[in-house]
Amino acid sequence: MKKFAFVTGANKGIGYEIVQQLAEKDYHVFLGARNEELGQKAVQSLGFVNVTFVQVDISDTQSIQNAFNKVFEVTDHLDLLINNAGIALDFNILPSELKLETLRQGFEVNFFGTFQMIQVFLPLVKKAHRGKIVNLTTDMASQTMFDKGEAGQLNLLGYNSSKTAVNSLTLSFGKEFGTNGPEILGITPGFTTTDLNGNAPGGKTAGEGAQIIVKHALSETNYNGKILNSNGIIPW
Repeated sequence: MKKFAFVTGANKGIGYEIVQQLAEKDYHVFLGARNEELGQKAVQSLGFVNVTFVQVDISDTQSIQNAFNKVFEVTDHLDLLINNAGIALDFNILPSELKLETLRQGFEVNFFGTFQMIQVFLPLVKKAHRGKIVNLTTDMASQTMFDKGEAGQLNLLGYNSSKTAVNSLTLSFGKEFGTNGPEILGITPGFTTTDLNGNAPGGKTAGEGAQIIVKHALSETNYNGKILNSNGIIPW
């Protein structure tokens, strides 16, 4: 049976690389992006016949429904839903100086957007033989690792806490799905140099970050309800 994957926020960075790596493994990949022009350009530059652009703004409920309709025209099942789209708006802003509006905006995309993507696309993931939902997260969202100084040192209240909420969402859905499937997991690629962090130097390349995501996404091991980094399961 043909395998299908949907990757959000995929016109650049890690998302773009995930699309390429899955397309090379013969998945039909839906490349999700908010901006139609940039999304179409990304599809063209990849040059795969098995990559299709789907416009989706995950902060917009109607946009998510439209994206579902477009995917459903092509397939009744989705083997992989990779919730890669996310924003980080509070670099270099102290928690005490963070504007409420900025905090809300981050949650609107990272948490509520991811939640809606899961809820809307769940029927398609359930129809796949071994459907999986992957939520991109950050090691800084692990309260344990961040507290111990084992994660990045950026005290970004907005970004980190919205991803901690995504980890909680991963756990909750994982409890619901149990052993019957589908499988949901959170994965952090670790520090990766992308537009998200202003291309901060010293991180992995987007391709290397994507490899970690794809490796766990395609793993035979069931990590339902867990969060992982390149080495395996990490603490909450």
